[in-house]
Amino acid sequence: MSVGATIAWAIRSGTEVEVLTVFGYGPVSMARAGPWDTRSGFKTEAEACRVRRAEDREACRILGAESHPLDFGAEPYERRGTPAEIRAAVNAALAGADCALMPGFPLVHPDHAELSQLLLGAALPCRVGLYAEQPYLFWERKALPPAMRASAIEPLLKGDLEWTRPRISRADRDLKRRAVRCYRSQLRSLGLAHIGLYRMLWHEASRGGEAIAWMPESSRPD
Repeated sequence: MSVGATIAWAIRSGTEVEVLTVFGYGPVSMARAGPWDTRSGFKTEAEACRVRRAEDREACRILGAESHPLDFGAEPYERRGTPAEIRAAVNAALAGADCALMPGFPLVHPDHAELSQLLLGAALPCRVGLYAEQPYLFWERKALPPAMRASAIEPLLKGDLEWTRPRISRADRDLKRRAVRCYRSQLRSLGLAHIGLYRMLWHEASRGGEAIAWMPESSRPD
């Protein structure tokens, strides 16, 4: 939803892309579904895990990416891992990667804020970029300021970030739309069923497209 068109463009340019879902739910957990998953029609964490992972695989297939979920629990489920264990699992998944993108703004979802805080506070084995999150940015209806900040990670940043918008073709935007529509269990609750998705994509395009900021080397932990 955030960088699907950029993923499609990168893959078409010969880049291998893997979508890592860190808080990917527990595939065997019989914990009662949380409020969000209950609204989505699920009864347990495992049921939500099965369906949502299948949706993610389908979306990644359309873009040409690989889906890689981890078994750490999302809010409000048991996390099933310490911060150190989560960092270690992410570092292992990033082995051999040239770069990694993570949520950067507006970080209104507690899981996204926690993950970015956790990872930006550690030494990752590759170049790091931040992306503007959808549909949260669409909900906020904010244009991206030159030095966009999110309070959750601002103490970890040094200097201004330069937000850029890759030049994306209409074909790549169409692939993104098709990929987002794969998340059938989520679209209604996200306000993206039917015309909502087109409004979000139009709003994004009217602001210049998807936004990414690369972390300067001076911002990485010593």
